[in-house]
Amino acid sequence: MFFIDFRSLIFGLLVVVTGVAFAVVMLDRWHRRRRAAAYGLQEIRDVLEQAPVGLLALGSPPMYRYANPYARRLLGLSSPAGPLPQAEWVSLLERDRQAAPDEGGVTGRYRTVSLPSGETVQWWVAKSGSGHLAFLQDVTAQQRAEQAAGYLFSVLAHELRTPIATILTHLEILQLPDISTDTGQQSLCLLKAETQRMSRLIHDMLELGRLETSAEIERGPIALLGVVEQAIAQTASKAEERQITLSLQAGTPLPLVMGNADYLLRVFLNLLDNGCKYSRPGDRVEVSLRRGQEGIECAVCDTGPGIPAEHLAHVAHRFYRVDRRGTEGSGLGLALVKEILRRHRSDLRIESRAEGEGTGTCVRFVLPISEEVG
Repeated sequence: MFFIDFRSLIFGLLVVVTGVAFAVVMLDRWHRRRRAAAYGLQEIRDVLEQAPVGLLALGSPPMYRYANPYARRLLGLSSPAGPLPQAEWVSLLERDRQAAPDEGGVTGRYRTVSLPSGETVQWWVAKSGSGHLAFLQDVTAQQRAEQAAGYLFSVLAHELRTPIATILTHLEILQLPDISTDTGQQSLCLLKAETQRMSRLIHDMLELGRLETSAEIERGPIALLGVVEQAIAQTASKAEERQITLSLQAGTPLPLVMGNADYLLRVFLNLLDNGCKYSRPGDRVEVSLRRGQEGIECAVCDTGPGIPAEHLAHVAHRFYRVDRRGTEGSGLGLALVKEILRRHRSDLRIESRAEGEGTGTCVRFVLPISEEVG
């Protein structure tokens, strides 16, 4: 006769139910962990997609498993994963990848590389699990700034040699026991002139250096007419002393321009100073402002002797001077104007006539109109 032990059956069922419940709970926890991990990975990926640094996950050469947008833009890669191009920088990257695990206490390898695009990248390659990661940074602007600063100071040292030699010479003359009063006065005048020349040279050189080594200049909506009126007011006494007539023509009302008032004041002061400096008594220097299709069209024109054609293409270069009557200057005025206008998304155009009737020079440029209502 067959008997059923209900106590054993009930106990066995309880064991099975408990086991199933435990399995369900564990399975649910496993799914939750997977979802949390997937969510965490997605969060990390979202951050990497917006990161201001490059990340390159290297696979077996020549493949890469992932490149964020910054790395793709910098390295010229077309997809988030795939083969690396055949380029010199790739062989350097592979060399650093192979050397990274053998660095001992150092966890990675640094290198600065020039890319075919002309940009400069600095990377750090380190081992990560079974693969390697390369973190990248575009250091093009930093390198150019360092090169520009080095060039500027080397040129400045060269340009200061002549005035320093002149100053030393006339200091020795002033120490002579039998020097005449006239000779002493001439030496003092030359010392003053050369000192002023050095001061202008250093000031303009440092200003140009600041412009060339800065990433951007602060710009905002400004009333250009007020800037020009201020420049004319500051130049008026020099123009009167040289018997030069200053005038302003402006189509009103003028919209606001997007610019930096201090730098644009420097532009008009330099151009007006040049107009007065190189003009003859009785000549005129005129500033004109009018609205054009591309922005505010600006011109500073004079009726002076003009610039010979062979010099016209070079007058905006650093230290290039057309020697006319020994006029004083640093040779950096137009170079500064050109750089300031470049930072205002504008180009400098110079027209001049040095022969026949109607001589004179016109400097023209266009400033972008501000999107804000003026």
